[in-house]
Amino acid sequence: MRIIVLLLLVCTGVYAQSEIKNFKGTIKNSTVDSIIVEKQRGTWREAYALDKNGNFSGRLQQGLGMFDLYYGKKQITLFLGNDTDITITADANNLLETLHFEGKGIEENIYLLNIERDKAELTNKLKNGVSREELQQPANEMIEKWKSTLNNSPFQFLFKSSMGFSFARLNGKALLDELYYEIAVAKLEGNASPDFTYENYKGGTTSLSDFKGKYVYIDVWATWCGPCRGQIPYLKEIEEKYHDKNIVFISLSIDKQKDHDKWKEFVKKESLGGVQLIADKDWESDFAVAYNIKSIPRFILIDPKGNVVNADAPRPSEAALQELLNNLLK
Repeated sequence: MRIIVLLLLVCTGVYAQSEIKNFKGTIKNSTVDSIIVEKQRGTWREAYALDKNGNFSGRLQQGLGMFDLYYGKKQITLFLGNDTDITITADANNLLETLHFEGKGIEENIYLLNIERDKAELTNKLKNGVSREELQQPANEMIEKWKSTLNNSPFQFLFKSSMGFSFARLNGKALLDELYYEIAVAKLEGNASPDFTYENYKGGTTSLSDFKGKYVYIDVWATWCGPCRGQIPYLKEIEEKYHDKNIVFISLSIDKQKDHDKWKEFVKKESLGGVQLIADKDWESDFAVAYNIKSIPRFILIDPKGNVVNADAPRPSEAALQELLNNLLK
């Protein structure tokens, strides 16, 4: 669940990078051959092979910070400090509930795990039809519990150093909106993508269905969006690397129609490649609404049959994207 990324901002520059010792564990009943560990707010990513008994071991060279551990499509948030020395065990059949830590640095990770379990409880209630309005007060109480636990913990300085660990902007409504978004995204994956027909920078209109038979990587962006512009150099590199593969790259602007000329000028000035389109009703365009797009940049990956591979795909700047594309475009 990506909400943790929004909650936990840890300064990695305060501490010198050093090797994290004895990062190891066992995932019982595993059906995959490896786990992935990725540093949040960074580009570092490493795979750790699982043996026939689900054991893994290795070392990390990233020092203090927040990491995501991926087992298949399941994700666990970890805090790994310069002196972390932990062993992780879990059962793949019920990863979140059976996850267990032993060793040095477990208190921080138990705290994060309890947050994930609380959120899973709220998610299940949303899936079972309980309204966001009914859950808002319990969600607010849950957040207050997280705050109190952190403020009374011996490790709070780790999360509050420099950039800080802050719940200041988090409330029950925001948390529930994020969980609801994750549910909506999960429902899209594996199913047929909503289609669109939008204006093409080169003239005429283009539909998503025009590209049946190819993978389609869609960048939903706008000229006014700084983070979107920040991804452009990386996207150009990805386009160049996979230009001869069975994939097309679409950049879908949700600029307002009053900024139509600004969009065209930007595409020309920046020599943007791929297929450049502009949606008809910015945020309210049918495609944006169908994908519950509330923030950008947003990346979407569609398979050759028109089904959603990933409704919230890795960014061009993330190593995870090339790993994903390499596996799909063999």
